[in-house]
Amino acid sequence: MKRLQQLIAGVALCSLAPLSTAGVYIGAGLYNTAVDEEVENVKFDDDNTTGGLFLGWRPIELVGVEVGYYDFGEIEGEFNTEVEGGALTFAGLLSVELGPVGLYGKGGIANTDFDIKHPLGDDDDSSTDAFGGLGATVDLMDKLYVYAEYMRFDNELNVDMFGAGLRFQF
Repeated sequence: MKRLQQLIAGVALCSLAPLSTAGVYIGAGLYNTAVDEEVENVKFDDDNTTGGLFLGWRPIELVGVEVGYYDFGEIEGEFNTEVEGGALTFAGLLSVELGPVGLYGKGGIANTDFDIKHPLGDDDDSSTDAFGGLGATVDLMDKLYVYAEYMRFDNELNVDMFGAGLRFQF
């Protein structure tokens, strides 16, 4: 009986193997990172061009999960203060496909890390905060998409990112 249970479990796992890569995608893009915030009496009003990478899985067309890394670049503030950082993200994804165009929203948590340089010395700060975004994709070829998205990171600097890039679905 034990062997029969093992055989059934093995067959069940093997039948799920094709689903493990179904809906898997990878993407990369360029982002404009903007900050307009005052933190501890230091005004930050800066933007720059940075990059982002992500890996996702959509088991069905409407929902998915995604992990990513988004670089915030170097943000300059008053009093010779500079902040450099990025975020490792985990998000849920809801999407709607309208022919070759797709619309999506994502939200989740971001583990943010900042290196802070100021005249009084250097410091670092990390936090886990919420983030979310909206975007659109256009199907260029069967598995290659171009995307554009806006994201907001709810950390101390309230980082806004607008970007575009490519996504490849396996």
